[in-house]
Amino acid sequence: MYAIFFDYNGTTYRLPTTPEEISVSNSQAVEKYNVLKIGQIAVPTYMELKEYSFECEFPHMQYSYVKVKKEEEFLEAKKYLDVFAQWRKKKVPVRFLAGSVTKKGILYKDRINTLVLIEEMSISEKAGEEGDKYVSFKLIEYRDFNKIPYYEINKVTGKPEKGKNDAENPKKNKYHIVVSGDTLIGISKKYYGDGTKYTKIYEANKDKIKNPALIHPGWKLVIP
Repeated sequence: MYAIFFDYNGTTYRLPTTPEEISVSNSQAVEKYNVLKIGQIAVPTYMELKEYSFECEFPHMQYSYVKVKKEEEFLEAKKYLDVFAQWRKKKVPVRFLAGSVTKKGILYKDRINTLVLIEEMSISEKAGEEGDKYVSFKLIEYRDFNKIPYYEINKVTGKPEKGKNDAENPKKNKYHIVVSGDTLIGISKKYYGDGTKYTKIYEANKDKIKNPALIHPGWKLVIP
């Protein structure tokens, strides 16, 4: 089963229905130059930001095909749209997650896990379906330009070197630094050789993890 989530400030929203498809585009930026006797040449420079686009239905009531089954987690269409409007007004990045989920709602494969800005939203309503909204999203990848690499001074050479973190030697310290794309199941496989033991990591880190389906890059997790 496939699912899509948005998360902001520790609150996770699962979209009530699943889009038929998600389009992902990622272009290579190219500089073009005219060179005498050769003509025009192209020089690759950098990868541009990824863009994600899809359309999703937001029903005003909990129909049988709605994926959010719990009454307390279901939001009617207007409430979802109010949340999206608040994020856009604040000009904040939100976490976008998409992929296959277990029966307990845990994302485990084919996963998208990235910060995005909601660049465009088109909202429509169809005749005979008053109250239900159809929303076309265009999301653009967000890169935190305020993050500065950590460097240490090499005691022998006296030169700065990029500092090592616990993620590079997690077994020694019994910690794991979450990186983009990590899941509890994947981390469990790495340390225990068994993805079903993810609950051990969840139980040991309940102070951070409120939803087992969602872990954030940068978190330092205890590996019991």
